Amino acid sequence: MKVIVAKYLTPVGFRAITIFPFIIVRSKEALSNPHLLSHERIHIHQQRELLVVFFYVWYVLEFLVRWMVFRDRMAAYRALSFEREAYTNDNDPHYLKRRSLYSFLSYFKK
Repeated sequence: MKVIVAKYLTPVGFRAITIFPFIIVRSKEALSNPHLLSHERIHIHQQRELLVVFFYVWYVLEFLVRWMVFRDRMAAYRALSFEREAYTNDNDPHYLKRRSLYSFLSYFKK
């Protein structure tokens, strides 16, 4: 995992994005945010366990379905199983040590 500071590679409205094996943050200040980096590290694990390509396919398909349901992009984004797992656990510095494979699935139906 490598962290890169690149304002123009990060989507507008977001502080970071993870594209395996990189975490791209919008600003140097983001490097000192442990919750943000933990959140993105969870995405690294999710991407790795789904062999990267399947992560993106699942992410896009789930997003499209949730967008049709909620009719709101941000609500759809926040409801994604990958994001729910990351947001729920980004404040726990030991989460990745005890995280089991495919943990995001437990957030899929909620």
